[in-house]
Amino acid sequence: MATPPRSPPQSDGQSEATSKRSRTTTRLRTLTLRTMDQPRPAVYVDPATGRASRPMREKFQSYLGVVAREKIPIIPNNWKDVPETLKEIVWNDILVSVDLCV
Repeated sequence: MATPPRSPPQSDGQSEATSKRSRTTTRLRTLTLRTMDQPRPAVYVDPATGRASRPMREKFQSYLGVVAREKIPIIPNNWKDVPETLKEIVWNDILVSVDLCV
């Protein structure tokens, strides 16, 4: 005669709540935060293509995504549908944060 299978242990309902680690907002503070005596990071832009180059390229591209997510709502389907006022706000934020070298 086989023994019946054992049932799983019953919990008393007071087990520790495990918190799942979630993503936090990305603001690229390493690129934008600096003391007043430190110069702004320089981002070199190729005038022929209009693309960033040299060492800060990846951080700058990520920073552009962060600024766009913060300032522009998700309603427009593409960049042409974004109002000019929002584009100006994004552009001014970029100019305040980094030195663009052409």
